[in-house]
Amino acid sequence: MDRKINPTTARVLIFDAAYDESMEQVIARILDDLPLSWEGKKVLVKPNILGPCAPEEGVTTHPFLVRAVVRQLRQRGGKVIVGDNPGVQGYGDSENAGRTCGLVDAAEGCFVNLGHNPVRYQVSSRYLDSVMIAGDVLDADIVVNLPKLKTHGLTNITAAVKNTFGYVVGGDKMRIHSQANTPRRFAEALVDIYQIRPPELNILDAVVAMEGNGPHHGSLRTLGKVLASENAVSLDAVAIHLIGQEVKSVPHVQIAGGRGLGEVDLSRISLNGKLIPVTDFKLPTTFIPGLTGVVLNRFLSRWINCIPEIIKESCRACGICVKHCPGEAMQMETGPPQIDRDKCINCYCCQEMCPEGAIRLSGRTINVLRSIYSPR
Repeated sequence: MDRKINPTTARVLIFDAAYDESMEQVIARILDDLPLSWEGKKVLVKPNILGPCAPEEGVTTHPFLVRAVVRQLRQRGGKVIVGDNPGVQGYGDSENAGRTCGLVDAAEGCFVNLGHNPVRYQVSSRYLDSVMIAGDVLDADIVVNLPKLKTHGLTNITAAVKNTFGYVVGGDKMRIHSQANTPRRFAEALVDIYQIRPPELNILDAVVAMEGNGPHHGSLRTLGKVLASENAVSLDAVAIHLIGQEVKSVPHVQIAGGRGLGEVDLSRISLNGKLIPVTDFKLPTTFIPGLTGVVLNRFLSRWINCIPEIIKESCRACGICVKHCPGEAMQMETGPPQIDRDKCINCYCCQEMCPEGAIRLSGRTINVLRSIYSPR
């Protein structure tokens, strides 16, 4: 049963924040300004745990934010658990991933393996009949979504809506990539999954964001902000403007807005202060700006997209990319893997999950188009 979404909730709070003890004051202010009934409620705190990455890498939700949220919710009487279904490096080993990124300690005894009780859930989607969802997601009275603001080769930006992809358990993530095998199709499938269980509260870690070729091996960019909203779609719309972009450049947010799942028009979103966009925020090499990019990514992505390229001197032949390629486009016998260009579906899971950063996105028409249409 899909949770109802209040599309009229269009309020986003923006606070200055840092990774220190002052974070708890920021979270207390958010919980006061966006009040919910916490006493006795089962609360799932859902950070972004892409994989076993140290906090200073800027890949996962920072421990200071998670700890502050856990403490404040417990003080308000919430029965808190903390968990995520990590990417392919963390399949079946979420505790190791959580410990490496500092979130087991930050959860202060509340950390759980979110994939321990999967449920096959029927979903209304053009691309999926059902999806394996963590049972704790469906059982929670309240979901508190704690995404990290990063770029993403496939979705351009990952924030609140994209973080709900972590509801999906294990290999079903690969299946979804395979069945929704273009950027536009994946964007639609992502919104389908988001609709299964929209979070009641979303708090975005934008203290240190990631630009460039995120969500794993991009460059860190200090923004010094935490954003919060009851509506993930509206939160993402504001985050997109914060980094100087427009909602139409992020298909899944545009689709969610078009479905009435949240307000994406900045003029209709209530803010607690003036939004000052940052300048020169670097998008992935897979991104083409403006209307041209919207059209090309929707209709011609299969032919123009960047293709993964192995950096042989960096590759340690660990096989992670081969084992978890949704399109089965990678093979490895000895040495670095080989890529079958015809099978590649341009999901960039390999680049996202490579622990050594040994896969770059390059080639094809998109790089020429970027040079033509990118602002000088």
